[in-house]
Amino acid sequence: MAVCRCISYLCACLHYIIIKVGVFNVPVYLAKRSNKKIKTLHKIWYVKLNRRMISFLLRTPLRKSIVRWVNFNISIPQNQGCIIVTCHTPWKRLITNWCAEQKFGLVIGGGSWRDRRRGIQKQGAGISELRHLVKHLQSKGRVITNADVFNNLNNCQVKFLGNNCNVSLFSERLAVLAKVPLITVIPRLSETTIEFTSGPQFPMHDLTCGCVAITQQIISFFEKEIENDPTIWSTYVK
Repeated sequence: MAVCRCISYLCACLHYIIIKVGVFNVPVYLAKRSNKKIKTLHKIWYVKLNRRMISFLLRTPLRKSIVRWVNFNISIPQNQGCIIVTCHTPWKRLITNWCAEQKFGLVIGGGSWRDRRRGIQKQGAGISELRHLVKHLQSKGRVITNADVFNNLNNCQVKFLGNNCNVSLFSERLAVLAKVPLITVIPRLSETTIEFTSGPQFPMHDLTCGCVAITQQIISFFEKEIENDPTIWSTYVK
């Protein structure tokens, strides 16, 4: 970790110099950080390096030790299923491996990588998969979804990081369909663990207030968190 921290600082300084001479454009996450550019770039590069290191180690015999980095320190209902909503995280591969180890639940989302043996990743597309998800939730299972999934519809317009877009209502509608609570979390790197920060929570009886209002509240929460700490969003950490 100390090596990664030193290398990331050197990369951040070089990145900053290249931006200053005009070779690269100023990244979006630096636009509002006039006095913290080096510090922000250092954090971004530190997460980038650790993400790649973890991705490599998950393919080695050290996999089980690396999976233990996940510290899910969020209180969740024990007597019923629930939907856990997060944003697109740099730690997707690690968290998905952890879910498979703990039989914690299913991960909804796209991407080319999947664990087909355990069926840990689903698209939530089609009647068959939807029934599977509802049955899993009603059997006290957990499902992890992403909030920042956008589409071309016109049913839930939001402003996200300066862009006008339409966000999917899938997580909220699934919670209503399965009659389970919905909680939001943010995974972030902390020393040698992936810690979770809790966000808005919506008990089952609160979901009747409307999927659109809940979705907009969740997106607003993630937007503020990403603006405060760009390293939690995978789009900024590639």
